[in-house]
Amino acid sequence: MVAFTLMQGVGMTIKEVINRIGYFRNKQNVSARELSLRIGKHDTYVNKLESLDFNLPVTILLEIIGALAISCEEFFSNNFTTYQLDKTVYDNFVLLSKANKDAIITIMQSMK
Repeated sequence: MVAFTLMQGVGMTIKEVINRIGYFRNKQNVSARELSLRIGKHDTYVNKLESLDFNLPVTILLEIIGALAISCEEFFSNNFTTYQLDKTVYDNFVLLSKANKDAIITIMQSMK
């Protein structure tokens, strides 16, 4: 299986990429048929893709990511299953003062 490197040095096989498509599709309760139609392909396209019947062009991957309304950052995140939670924590953390950040870091370190 060919491995390739995407965003932030994450090495992934094509099977892992295809599995993520299925993960995000199922998370949003989108059928393979519906996703195929969203990207303008034959209604069995995503089903065949998820069965590894053919290679996935990067352009189609980007169309799928867009059709699922997720970012490339989320799709390729090391922690893609907790990405939204992690992003919420980060977005709120960066708004804190340095003193509050230090206090939270101290609390987090004591939780390990």
